[in-house]
Amino acid sequence: MKYLNHKVLKTALGTIISLYIAEFFKLNFGVTAGIVTIITIQGTKKESFKVAFDRFIASAIGLIISVLLFHVFGFTPVVFGVFVLLFMPICLRYDLFQGFLVTVVLVTHMLVIEDISVASILNEVYILLVGTVVALILNMYMPEVKEDILKTKRAIDDGMRRIISYFADVMVTGAIFVDEEKIFIDLRKNLDTYRELAFNEYNNDLINPSRYKIDLANMKKSQFKVLLRMRKHFYKFYISSDHAHMVADFARRVADSIGVGGIHNDALKELGELREKFRNMPLPQTRVEFESRAMFFQFLNDIEEFLEIKRDFLQKYTIKGEKINKYVELI
Repeated sequence: MKYLNHKVLKTALGTIISLYIAEFFKLNFGVTAGIVTIITIQGTKKESFKVAFDRFIASAIGLIISVLLFHVFGFTPVVFGVFVLLFMPICLRYDLFQGFLVTVVLVTHMLVIEDISVASILNEVYILLVGTVVALILNMYMPEVKEDILKTKRAIDDGMRRIISYFADVMVTGAIFVDEEKIFIDLRKNLDTYRELAFNEYNNDLINPSRYKIDLANMKKSQFKVLLRMRKHFYKFYISSDHAHMVADFARRVADSIGVGGIHNDALKELGELREKFRNMPLPQTRVEFESRAMFFQFLNDIEEFLEIKRDFLQKYTIKGEKINKYVELI
């Protein structure tokens, strides 16, 4: 039952409805209306409307070309081949290939009955209309994804908190976490899932769509890249010192700020103060001290980039700390 989802059910129901409507209106080749419904139901509302629009444009062009060819040269396989030869490049050139196959099927109806009368042409138009309208109406229903989005967002924040806290622990204890790789893998999967859900929600909102969650997904992806770089720089990094404890404590506070609105500003301010403390400390006396100091500064640079990514994102959606619109949830 894993693959018996809402799209499958809508497709099956839509096919039945289209066939009954075509039969009710006594349309010739009415079964094609069911096929049109099947290929018009897409994953999102916007995709379905775009497919329907492209298909109507392509069908209008294709029917005009075919009628002219049949009228001048007759109903022969060669003429039909010439039609395909002319029509396919047009669909490819203007990105209308969604309507190519359906139009070809409609044209074959006229070829079979050797009729290009107004009634015959209207029959094909009605087939297209029935199949498309049924699909669009059924596709107006989409399951709610807000809970899935929220759940995935929380999982992402939790994963990032665990990673940064892990970095902090490594600095002062040299601890090894056996689930480190799994956390990174799960975080990557959750980021991909969140982005897909965000796009689906955006493409299903026909009235007032907001790109906020899509941009949020991109922001989190950028932060994830920083975490990957930090992991590479400080993999199993350990040197017990005052510097390590100071940076580790700061990293834990950064971890706590993930998923919280304005705390990143406080963290950036604290980072500047921490850098200043380092500058005022005695210079390193040994190679080990020098290398550790350099690694601490690199770690702080990466943390700063991590925080600035969030700051830049929130600045896009706020004016003096106020939400630009009601769809934005500051994080």
